[in-house]
Amino acid sequence: MGYRKNPATLTELRKLAQERLSGQIAPDTTVLTLAEAQKLFEELEIHQIELELQNEHLNTTRTQLEMVLNQNNELYDFTPVGCLLLDPVGTITKLNLAAASLLGRERARLLGSRLGLCMPSAERQIFNTLLAQAIKTGDVQSGELSLAEKGLPTRHAQIRIGALPDKLGWHVILIDMTERRLVEESLRVSEERWKLALEAAGDGVWDWDVQTGDITFSSRFEKLFGFGEHEYGHHVEDWRSRVHPEDLPVVMAQTQACLAGKIDSFSNEHRGQCKDGHWKWVLCRGAVVSRGPDGRPLRMIGTHVDITSKKQTEEALLVSARFQQAVFDSLSAQIAILDRHGVVIQTNAAWWKYAVDNWLSDTPSYQGKNYLEILDYITGHEHDTLRVVSAGLLSVAAGEVANFQLLHPFFTPLDKRWFNLKLTPVHDVDERMVVSHEDVTQLKAAELASLTLANVDALTGALSRRHFFNLAEQELTRSNRYDMPLMVLMLDLDHFKLINDQHGHAVGDAVLQGFVKTVTDVLRESDLIGRIGGEEFAVLLPNTTLEGGQALAQRIIESVRTSPVGINHEKISYTVSIGAGCLTTETSFATLLGLADAALYRAKNSGRDRLEVSPVSPASPV
Repeated sequence: MGYRKNPATLTELRKLAQERLSGQIAPDTTVLTLAEAQKLFEELEIHQIELELQNEHLNTTRTQLEMVLNQNNELYDFTPVGCLLLDPVGTITKLNLAAASLLGRERARLLGSRLGLCMPSAERQIFNTLLAQAIKTGDVQSGELSLAEKGLPTRHAQIRIGALPDKLGWHVILIDMTERRLVEESLRVSEERWKLALEAAGDGVWDWDVQTGDITFSSRFEKLFGFGEHEYGHHVEDWRSRVHPEDLPVVMAQTQACLAGKIDSFSNEHRGQCKDGHWKWVLCRGAVVSRGPDGRPLRMIGTHVDITSKKQTEEALLVSARFQQAVFDSLSAQIAILDRHGVVIQTNAAWWKYAVDNWLSDTPSYQGKNYLEILDYITGHEHDTLRVVSAGLLSVAAGEVANFQLLHPFFTPLDKRWFNLKLTPVHDVDERMVVSHEDVTQLKAAELASLTLANVDALTGALSRRHFFNLAEQELTRSNRYDMPLMVLMLDLDHFKLINDQHGHAVGDAVLQGFVKTVTDVLRESDLIGRIGGEEFAVLLPNTTLEGGQALAQRIIESVRTSPVGINHEKISYTVSIGAGCLTTETSFATLLGLADAALYRAKNSGRDRLEVSPVSPASPV
């Protein structure tokens, strides 16, 4: 499994940062004031610390995941049970050391070969039948096979076969039964009571006289629980009293079903108490071998096999799985595991919580649902996002790219949040993928706030000078291209310095705010107002003739005149002078604005609280 790592040295990191910065700096970047620079450096230091903390958290999480993976691999390799994965045609794609030992070959030689070829031809039919039954029934199929290799003794194994989902192949378990079969063969020539016991395979053998309740235990049975010869007891109650109370109901129910003839034999796993008081897991098998003329059971024979190590291995695997899920759940990002078809098969706690908090259907984790359908829903059917992610998912599934990451955060209308999306392949036989949704709402809010700060005047809410000029240049180009009229107004509050001097700058600020609101109420949605200087503003009127612009400017003058600003129960009246310029042959907005500014100069010299219009050539559209 690969991980994305930071640059090896600080020098390399600095070089990468400088290269990226050089591509992002705009040529017309404005010079920052000392206060702005100090604020910027503070923000950069905070972001640096945040990145360092995130990197430390990610490195710790990566180390934990690597430890879990190594533990899982060790448990898989050294479990005493042979484990194999087969593809749909029976080729071995994965196996542990126990399986290689049972098959009598090196693991490297077995990978990529057919499992059926590793057994005698007489056994292949049994093997193929089990494969077919596993697919047909969907249940695990069990049987016994002989595994022969030239020059080596024949080995016997119990085989269990389960079909993988979506016809991806089979999971095969091999349990070495060679020793048991040898014991069976040696006991088959002896007394009848050992025949079925050895067929059941086990270390400890018991023989129960059902009519009297007496049981004969083999010496190995007694040693299994730490007893000396003849110490365990001689009655069925001696055995029953040592079965764990939690397991006893199931054990007795199976035993009674066998005695009643409902089942031919039974097999169960339960805990038996040893001489020193501790509990040992055993595999108990038994069958009735003799019945009276009336069908009453007379004799039952069975075995006990110590499976404590197997249970400990199972418990270790369970603990490992729980630990892996705990690590999975500790991640703050929403993470889901997808199968090769894009269906969700596992999620972490953050994913589940998000679904619950937003009431997303009756299956909050979305397990069993297609991921693209989920994404379509939570993005409010944002088709562009869905199209890009769908293509990325197909590329990852096909192995065309190492991973896929959405270039920009996607938005969820459900809870007004922004998320980064990343898809990473697992590179396992199941071709699974990991999809993560990382909440970047705070970063996005900061980005939007920064964008707003750069484009809008913080005091009045009018467009900033730079943003207004950029939009105006675009509108001028469009008007020239399509031969459409365009008007620009320059507005200046009359005697604004007196307002500041008499009432203070706080009142002056309130007047500016009230002025922008008054003008905005008069303007159309397509019109733009920007703050050019202290009390100077500009208004752009797209697709507006000279007559229309004059009428609108006059309404602004009248509205300002009749809309004093209320401050501390006092009405502050003020007026505005306006200069208007109409587009003729100008090719830059600065030139057009200069015409309006000249007209504004005439308006102020002519008594203020009035409109003046720049001269218009006869060919100009009116």
